Amino acid sequence: MSSSNVSLALKEKKSAEAALKTSFFGNWKPDIDSAAHHFEKAAQLFKVSKSYKESRECYLEAAKYFEQARVLFSAAKCYQALAMVCKEQNEFNKTLEYIRLAGDLYTQNGTTPSAVICYTKGAEHIAAALPGDAAELYLMSAELERDCEHPRDAIKHLLSAKRIFGKNAMYKECIRAVLIARDLYGELDNFLQIQKCNLTLVILHLALGDTVAAKNSIQGDVSGIADELVEAVESGDEESLEKLSKHNDVIYLDAEIARIAKYLTVDGASMPLSKTSQKTTISTQEAFKSSSNSGKSSNKSMRDELFSRSNKENRDELFGRSPKPVPSHSEPVSIVKNDEPVAPTTDSSNPFGGDGDDDELDLC
Repeated sequence: MSSSNVSLALKEKKSAEAALKTSFFGNWKPDIDSAAHHFEKAAQLFKVSKSYKESRECYLEAAKYFEQARVLFSAAKCYQALAMVCKEQNEFNKTLEYIRLAGDLYTQNGTTPSAVICYTKGAEHIAAALPGDAAELYLMSAELERDCEHPRDAIKHLLSAKRIFGKNAMYKECIRAVLIARDLYGELDNFLQIQKCNLTLVILHLALGDTVAAKNSIQGDVSGIADELVEAVESGDEESLEKLSKHNDVIYLDAEIARIAKYLTVDGASMPLSKTSQKTTISTQEAFKSSSNSGKSSNKSMRDELFSRSNKENRDELFGRSPKPVPSHSEPVSIVKNDEPVAPTTDSSNPFGGDGDDDELDLC
């Protein structure tokens, strides 16, 4: 199936190159519109057959000629598809670059909903590798929705950006997202959410260690817990801070904000290290797990560490066996043959001599 797709893709690529050729008796000027469509189809076929390098080249050519023909929507689609190809190759910086190009072209074409979808889907794909850039894409989506007078949709994207910023301790960026969300809640006259935004801003400013900004950030109604948090920080009362972080008004905020409040101190927020950053012990299954080409160097070091251990230890881990305890003998073991005792060996745990290491004998 893949070979047939590759052959079809090569035919489409040749058709595209033929459409660009000019001659005295044939085409007087290159047919860039037909060439762009042929390049796009070739890129799709290469992608299906997982020939990602050729697919990227064809998508770039298709996008270039669509832009020359001023077919911006099709050019944006090519850049968006190109971003997904880069994601398959774990090139997330390139993915971000092409997502932004696609979103700009969608916006220039006047198809704002397509730009919003492009930004949000792109943010989902790069959130694990580039969390800050993913949150910025959500902010761009929120801005487009706000310009189209869709405040509720804009708030959804702002909340997604706020969660990413809060989870990664990016407090200043998180404050920016909360401020925009508070203005949108004001347009909707949602005073309960405005109160929550005020409390969130106080917690974020205290996480930065700025009590003055925490006081000045409050606009309108706010829970009394906000003033108590500021007073506890100013007075250096760690015990009160711990009690206030467990208050219902704090617990019912977003999980990321409540977690920041949990680790508030007099000098700011001391967030613990994530579990993924802690060093873990290598296992046999991880060392032999198949991976992409980008992870070959790390897998090589993992295998080197694995092979430095004994074979018996690896098998016990692979089959989930616990090592059997070696029985201790109070007296040396002797072997009797024809009623004549044989002199005991020097090692009581190994009556057959040797150094007790069975790795060389174990060939399975």
